[in-house]
This record gives sequence, C-alpha cells and structure tokens, in this order.
Amino acid sequence: MGWLFETKRDPDDPEQLAIAVHELGHAWAWKDGGLSITEIRHQGDEGHVKFRYREQDWGEELALAYCVGCWAGFEAEDRWRKANGLGRAKRGHSSHDIGNFKHVAGGMAKRPSESAARSLACKRIAPRWSLILRQAPVLVRDGRISI
Repeated sequence: MGWLFETKRDPDDPEQLAIAVHELGHAWAWKDGGLSITEIRHQGDEGHVKFRYREQDWGEELALAYCVGCWAGFEAEDRWRKANGLGRAKRGHSSHDIGNFKHVAGGMAKRPSESAARSLACKRIAPRWSLILRQAPVLVRDGRISI
C-alpha cells in the first residue's frame, strides 16, 4: 500500500534509476565487506539499505567495510550518471552517507582518508557493475530487492 504523496516508481525514469544504482552500490559493497543486507528499498524519490552484523564481529575490518560502503553509493551513482550522459553525482545528495563515513572513520585506529575509501568503493562495485545495472530497474519497479 502506497502513501498518499508517494512518487510513482518508474523504471524508465533516469533519476529513479540513479537512486536505485546508488542504493545497490551501498548494498553490494557492504555485503562483500561482510555485512548482512536485510533490506534494500526504493520509494520513487529516495531509497535505503539496512544491514546487520554481530556485535562481537565489529572491529577495524568491518568498520572499514562500512566506510567503503558509505562511498560506494555515491561512486556507483557517479559512474552510472557519467555513462548515461547525466553529469555527475552530487555530494549534497550523499551528505548523510558522507557524515556516517566521517563519524565511523573518525573512531578508527587507522582512519581511512576520503580518497582511499572512494578508491576502495570503486574497486568494490566494479565486479558487481553488470549485476547492479540489471538489478536497478527491478528495484525501481518492485520497490525492494534482495541480494
């Protein structure tokens, strides 16, 4: 059941596809980094990914995976926008993700730089790219997807 003012999901809308690619970038980077993805949603004009991990497993390795995943959404969207002639991803749209990166990275013993995390994010999404492209319209159409 949709909300009264919910944006209609349209898998042909480039802006909605950009959101889906962004969310799938997060999801695959986090999954490949060792986090369990519990939900990937698309509401038309926004999306989100939820994950879980065992408390006893949290440490520098998972913290780094989280930080890389925070940037993977931005990097996936940026790659998709450039490939489709739609400019570049905007940092402002990822301000929540960037804030989360800064918060978690700030508490790490070996704090990753933004450039290092972004580079790792690009490397993390590259082998999943064709899958992300196939999954994005499905995520837009169905509003959720599992990986």
